[in-house]
Amino acid sequence: MKSFLKFAVIVIVSQVITYYIAGIISQLALGANEFYPPSPNAIRYLRDPHDPSLQVWILPAQALRGLLFAMVLFPFRQRILELGTWSGGLAIMGFIFVAGYIAASGGMVEHFVYFNAADYPLKFAAITFVEILIQSLLMGPSIVRLDKRFIRVSVPPSLSNKSPNPTA
Repeated sequence: MKSFLKFAVIVIVSQVITYYIAGIISQLALGANEFYPPSPNAIRYLRDPHDPSLQVWILPAQALRGLLFAMVLFPFRQRILELGTWSGGLAIMGFIFVAGYIAASGGMVEHFVYFNAADYPLKFAAITFVEILIQSLLMGPSIVRLDKRFIRVSVPPSLSNKSPNPTA
């Protein structure tokens, strides 16, 4: 239980930080702000992200999302760590990006099926795709790196990417 709680904190912190980083990039560099109120091009179902009643829910929502990711990833944690920072990070990234966004109920696939084209502009879909890709690319390796640093799970040399050092 203690191991899961530590892992959950790592995933939650990674989720929250990478969410904000990707969101800032999306707003400033990709142009996502043109689709949110008060922009005249705002998509009608999106709320104004500067509205205090919305702001109060962003952090708890992202913490919950991080907890849910931790619950799903935890059974595979040892294997992810054995893969190493980059391969294990890519495994996490792939899961989060594909299952958490592309194929998710209410995700990108369903947006194209159920939304009217006027309600879901292709440019917004592309921006969101890149935003979630950036977030998941940052999040995957950060979870593995933080998990190795703070929890210090031992990975048997025969399963790690590194060969044992006989002089150590």
